Amino acid sequence: MGLGRSFRRGGKAPGHGSGRRSGTRLSGTRLSGTEKPWVRRQARGLLPDRNPLRRRTDRVEAYLLAGLIAMAAAGAPLAAQAASRAAYSGALRTEQEQLATRQQVKARLTETAGSTMNGYTLSEEVPTLATWKSATGVPGSGRVLAESGSPKGTVVIVWAAPNGELASPPLTAAQVAGQGDAAALGAVAGVVVAFLTGTGVVRYVMYRRRMAAWEADWLLTAPMWNRQRW
Repeated sequence: MGLGRSFRRGGKAPGHGSGRRSGTRLSGTRLSGTEKPWVRRQARGLLPDRNPLRRRTDRVEAYLLAGLIAMAAAGAPLAAQAASRAAYSGALRTEQEQLATRQQVKARLTETAGSTMNGYTLSEEVPTLATWKSATGVPGSGRVLAESGSPKGTVVIVWAAPNGELASPPLTAAQVAGQGDAAALGAVAGVVVAFLTGTGVVRYVMYRRRMAAWEADWLLTAPMWNRQRW
């Protein structure tokens, strides 16, 4: 009777609370055991196995993606090396051609260099009229960069072509090496873009084929399901 009264008054049977706590604890353990990192799930889905639920398209997709990964891993270093060599060789030839056709000459200012105090420039040099002669003796004239406030007749060093026209300085060794490095980075980026594009195409095509196969199977299975009586 005492035990019955305790039930009617809202009491709990012995072990009732502990059973719920134990069940919750086991449920929590069961859920945490099924949680897996996203990368691990994706990698496991690509690996071939004997899962009877896998279709032929699943295995073909796994093989194609594995091939793309292998090609990208092997092709990125090769592409970077080839692109770097080609760019470096081209820049080196350009540097040699520029050094052979451009010389430093003395230019004499024909006016006083103006002031740079205009608030719109951080350079201390301003374009100033000057005259010069190329290494072959061809005279030239135009505007050259000179320090602000330089008086008329000041000599500045400029690069000039054999025809007397001003030219930009030849490429430096650092610029030549930089072009090679930039080409290598561009090649690696191109391989990555090609890999991502190929992966997207493979997955899209296999997805469409998988959906078509599932739809065909359902067309055969649906009539049997509809004839079932529950």
